[in-house]
Amino acid sequence: MNAYKQIAVVGSGIMGHGIALVCARGGKSVTLIDVNDDILNVAREKMRQALRLLIENGLAAEDSLESIMNSIRFTSDMKQGVEQADLIFEAIPERVPLKEALFKQLEQFAKSTAVFASNTSGIPINTLAGMTRRPQLFVGTHFFMPAHIVPLVEVVQGDGTREDVIRDVMSLLAELGKKPVWVRKDIPGFIGNRLQHALAREAMSLVQKGVASAEDVDTVVRTSLALRLPFTGPLEQRDFNGLDTHMSIAEYLYKDLEDSKTPLALLADAVAAGNLGVKTGKGFFDWTQKDMAAVTAEKNKQMMDLLKLMDS
Repeated sequence: MNAYKQIAVVGSGIMGHGIALVCARGGKSVTLIDVNDDILNVAREKMRQALRLLIENGLAAEDSLESIMNSIRFTSDMKQGVEQADLIFEAIPERVPLKEALFKQLEQFAKSTAVFASNTSGIPINTLAGMTRRPQLFVGTHFFMPAHIVPLVEVVQGDGTREDVIRDVMSLLAELGKKPVWVRKDIPGFIGNRLQHALAREAMSLVQKGVASAEDVDTVVRTSLALRLPFTGPLEQRDFNGLDTHMSIAEYLYKDLEDSKTPLALLADAVAAGNLGVKTGKGFFDWTQKDMAAVTAEKNKQMMDLLKLMDS
């Protein structure tokens, strides 16, 4: 069994309540912390909804909801929430001043042996670790949304992080049913976001150049690449295709791929116009006539169906 018996999660938003749910489902004693009870009550209901969806899709036992929820402690008292924790996940908004203020609090209340794990998706781990007195006990744990469904967690090693801490955190995550990967260098975007943004940049470039519509670009990905990727990653697929074949294509194709070092005009213009996607009703697609709760639930169900297939 892993050494981390008591776990705290600070921040109960989109990612935080999902991380707490993962820990609770894994049998860990977990405390979820946020600034007031109203916010925590919203998180509590979202966790119940998430558990019901897992149960409906056969990914959690039918009688597990109450026992899991009862194993989670909710508090707005930072000191009480973290003082006994062996591992503290930070999942607050991606604003450096907020995180710096939080880590000062954590240093005041947490045990000297407690590991700090940030769920940041882009702020360098070295920057965050430098806000603390324990860079050797600081690690990045980048969960993907929704945290209670997507298996991957990127475990990011800072310059000062001890390797045994990385291994212990990865062991815990595996025990919780996640698929941890070791990011050995603290680079912007880690692995997942670098790959995601590279694909998105090329996709937007194709639309901007008039090669295809947004709908058709997405159709290409969903009905070809996406069918293979859950079972064969991009590097393994190159082995299947033949590295000589890939190299011969790369010699003429790479120089024509989008390599802009700034956001493309298509993206910048959409943001300037206030077309931010689902949150405003329009982005590359029109969402104004969609029931977004139903759309999200259906996409989560599709992910869970795929996970069951992959595990079969």
